[in-house]
Amino acid sequence: MEKYLVDSHIHVTMLPYEGLQAMAEGGIKKVITCSIVLAAQHAESYFDYFRLITGFYRKNAASLGIQLYSAIGVHPAGIPHDWTRVVNALPDFLKTDGVVGLGEVGMNQGSQLEQDVLKAQLEIARDHRVPIIVHIPFENRLPITDLTLSIAGQVGIPPHLLVIDHANLDIIEQINQFGAIPAITVRSRNVTPEVLSDNIDRFAHGMLNSDFSNLFPNDPTGVIKAFHRLKNLGIDQEIIDNLTRKRAESVFQI
Repeated sequence: MEKYLVDSHIHVTMLPYEGLQAMAEGGIKKVITCSIVLAAQHAESYFDYFRLITGFYRKNAASLGIQLYSAIGVHPAGIPHDWTRVVNALPDFLKTDGVVGLGEVGMNQGSQLEQDVLKAQLEIARDHRVPIIVHIPFENRLPITDLTLSIAGQVGIPPHLLVIDHANLDIIEQINQFGAIPAITVRSRNVTPEVLSDNIDRFAHGMLNSDFSNLFPNDPTGVIKAFHRLKNLGIDQEIIDNLTRKRAESVFQI
């Protein structure tokens, strides 16, 4: 492979060593790991997690030739009762070496609590001029996307800092019209390499990721497989480079 690849969203604490090894062997040299602490009850759970991904796991990835970067934040699947303590600490954690933005944040049901947590973190991203990765769930995607973009508009975050993850054909136009960055998760439950290549014009302004976790079937080599399919089909090289490397490097300054 002539050029290295970037996976713009994984969960490294849920990734087996063999998965990280397969990514490295397939040409992935830079990875952004996002924060998720399932069913978190206390702010300290997030503080320990942030230290884990920016310390131990960063060194572990480096041993395979992968530069591991981190996005920090409160995930909707684990909002602790004292979540404001986490949000208030985010500016200090943003100073940690290798932290390149906020994420994974967002909503699953669109409850008032989820809206409040999302809004607070969008404000942090706006004030500190860092990108923020926002999760869109499998269910209620259209209304959640509408609500997410509405809150982002109210906060006034620059669109080029807003990364809307799990973009698919159902919401890609909303994302593009807002001017946000579509993050395209390559796996069977999201966008397959075939769907990506068949709709390349609609996805061309995005960035690819595998969003690997151990919560359901995932493929840590999704970005690699998508790269090879686009290459074999003769898709414009500039589009391929942007999707698999350049846009993530530009947005996250890595």
